Amino acid sequence: MKEGYWGKYWRRRVSRRRVLAGGATLAAGSAAILAGCGDDDDDDDAAAPAATQAAATQAAAAAADDDEPAEDSQAAEADAADEPEEQAAAVEDRSRYGGKLNYTYPAYPTGFDPSITITFPFGMATSYSQMMAYSIVEDQFYPDAAQSWEQVDGETLVFNLRPGVRFNPEASEGREVNSEDWYISLRRYPDSRANRGSNVNELFFSFMDESQGATFDTPDDLTLRINQNKPFASNTRAFAAASLVVVSPERLAAEESGDLGQVSGINAGSGPYMFNEVSETRISMKRNPNYYEHPEDIPGTRFNRDMPYIDEMETVIITDGAAGQARFLAGDADYYGPVDKITADQWDGQPNVNIQTGPAIDDGSIMIQLAAAKWTPYPELSKALSMAMDWDGYIDVVLGGEGRYSAPVSPTAFPKYGLSQEEIKQYQVYDPQGARQLWEANNGPEIFPELDTTVPAWVAAFPNTQFIGQSFEDSLGVKVNYNPLELATFIASANGPTGTKDWHFFIAGNNAVATMPDWNALVAYTPDGYGAIWGGNWYKGVNISDPWVNPDNPNYAENGGGPQGETVRAALEVTHPYARELQDYADRQAATFDDDERAEILKELQHRIFSRYCCTLPLPTPTTKYVAVGSRLKGLVPPPDGDQTAAFGMWRAHNIWLEG
Repeated sequence: MKEGYWGKYWRRRVSRRRVLAGGATLAAGSAAILAGCGDDDDDDDAAAPAATQAAATQAAAAAADDDEPAEDSQAAEADAADEPEEQAAAVEDRSRYGGKLNYTYPAYPTGFDPSITITFPFGMATSYSQMMAYSIVEDQFYPDAAQSWEQVDGETLVFNLRPGVRFNPEASEGREVNSEDWYISLRRYPDSRANRGSNVNELFFSFMDESQGATFDTPDDLTLRINQNKPFASNTRAFAAASLVVVSPERLAAEESGDLGQVSGINAGSGPYMFNEVSETRISMKRNPNYYEHPEDIPGTRFNRDMPYIDEMETVIITDGAAGQARFLAGDADYYGPVDKITADQWDGQPNVNIQTGPAIDDGSIMIQLAAAKWTPYPELSKALSMAMDWDGYIDVVLGGEGRYSAPVSPTAFPKYGLSQEEIKQYQVYDPQGARQLWEANNGPEIFPELDTTVPAWVAAFPNTQFIGQSFEDSLGVKVNYNPLELATFIASANGPTGTKDWHFFIAGNNAVATMPDWNALVAYTPDGYGAIWGGNWYKGVNISDPWVNPDNPNYAENGGGPQGETVRAALEVTHPYARELQDYADRQAATFDDDERAEILKELQHRIFSRYCCTLPLPTPTTKYVAVGSRLKGLVPPPDGDQTAAFGMWRAHNIWLEG
C-alpha cells in the first residue's frame, strides 16, 4: 500500500515538473503547479442545477449502463412502480433470509450508551431505533419509530410514534415504547455531554436542551411534542442520525443527583438486532424477536415488513489495519467500507471483492485541523501553512486525479450553499516560495522547529497525512513527526481541552456530512460544533464541562491554556469575538426555512472563515466514492447511501442479504 502510493506520487511529481518551464516556475509556485481536476467557475454554474443530492445519485445510477438513455431508465422505473405484486414478492422472498454477516472493527467500543459514544455506529444503529431514516439517494425521509411528524412552526416539532414498537426482551421486559421513554432518552444528551464526557456533538441536541429553555410534552403514549429553545432548520435531519435513539429507562443507572443515568448493560434498545456475545475480541448480534413491523406501502424504503433478512452479525476486533485488510481480501469479512481510488483500483477484480461507486456528495468533511492554542497567536504562520500545502498535488496523488476543492459547506453535497471552485482557490493557493518567506519572516523555525501530528494506528496506511506532512517539509523545511494512536486515544487526543492538545495538526473528519449543511465540514468551525473542541472557538453560553477558551485572553498563554482552578477558569470565560461572529452566522442560517436566505448566510460565513486561515483548512475531496463490499453481500445500495448510518445505509438497510 504505502509503496504503491509513494511510488505513484514521486512518478507523477517528477514527470509533471519536467514539463514545466524549469525550476523558476516551480519556485514561483501557484495553484497550477500540479494540474488538478477541480472544475472552473463556469463548469460549476452549469452543473449546479443538476447537482442536487437526488439528481446526482440518479445520474450515477443511470451511468451504470452507458447505452441506456435517461428516458428509457425513467420509463423502466415507472414500469417497475406499476408492478406492486412483483415488488411485494421480492420483499417476501424468504430465500434471502438467514446467514451471518462478518465484519471487522478497529477497536473495542468506548461504551454502549448512545448518548455518549460515537465509536460504534454499527452497534448503535442496529440495536436502537431512530425516529426516521433519511436517504440521500431519494433525498427524503422514511418513518421508523415515528410513523409521522409535523413541523408545527419554527420552534415546535411533533412526532406521532408508531404503535407496536417494543424493547428487546432484555430491556424493560420487552414492553411497548411510549412517548415518555423518548422524552427521558432525549433529555439525557445535554447531561451526558456535561457530566459523562459524551462525544455526541451538541449540534444534534442543543435545540431541545431543557437547560436552554426547551420543553417536552407527552399528551399521550404515542405523541411527543418538542418545544424547541430556538428554530433549527435541520432538526429532522438530526433525528435521522444514528445517535438520537430511544433507550429503556429501566436500563439507566440513576445518579444520586437525579434520574439521568448512564445506560447499564448492552441491550437497552428496540432496534432490529440485540447484542448476543460481547468480548474484547468479538461482538455478535442476533435478531431482536420483538422487532416491530413496518408498513408495506412506503415506496422506496429499505425496511422489510418484519425482520431484516440477515440472521446475525459478528464483528471481529482487529486493531492492525493490514490484518483487517487481509481478512477482508481473504473473504472472511463481508464488508470493508470506503476506500480511495488507488486502493479500489488495486482491489478491483479480486475474487472476494466488489467495488461499488457513486457520486461523492457526502465527503465534504475532511480537513487539516490546527491546535488553536498553538496557532492563534501567530496568524501569519497559519497562513504560511496553507500556502505550503500542495492542494492540486493532493487531488492528483491522494485522490488519484478525481477530486475538487472543498469548503466549510461541501460544494458537492450542497451546491446551493457551497462556494465555487474559483472562489475557494482564491484562498487555497499553493506558493511554496512565498510560504517559506512568510514562515521565516515570522520566526516560524524558532516557534515551530518541528510539527507533531497524530495518525490512526488501525489503518494500514495514511497517505493523506503523509502527503500533507511532505508538503510542509518541502515548502517550510520543518520536520513532521507522526504519532500513531489507537481509536479511543485518537478521539481523546482530538477532543481534549483546547490548551492540552499534544499535536500541532491532525486530519479530522466526521460522519453524517451529507444529511445537513450544519453537520458538514462547517461543524468543525462553529462553537456549537467541533469548533470549540478542535479550533478553540469558545463563546459564553455553551453548556459543556470544560470552558472553550479565548486564546486572546492574557491569562491563556500564562496558564498554559487549560483550566487551572476556578480563578483561571473565570478569567478564561470571555467571549471570543471571532467565535461569537461564527456562531451568529450559524444561528441565523439554522433559524431560517427560506432556502435562498440560508444560502446567502452560509456563503458569507464561508468567506469569513477562509479569510482567517485558522484553525481549520478544508481538504480537497473526491468526486467519486469507492466502497469495498464482500462478494456475497447483496442488495446494498451504492454510494452515497450505502455506507452511511445517518443516511439509511449499511447498518439500517434491512433488505441486504447474503448469497450462498
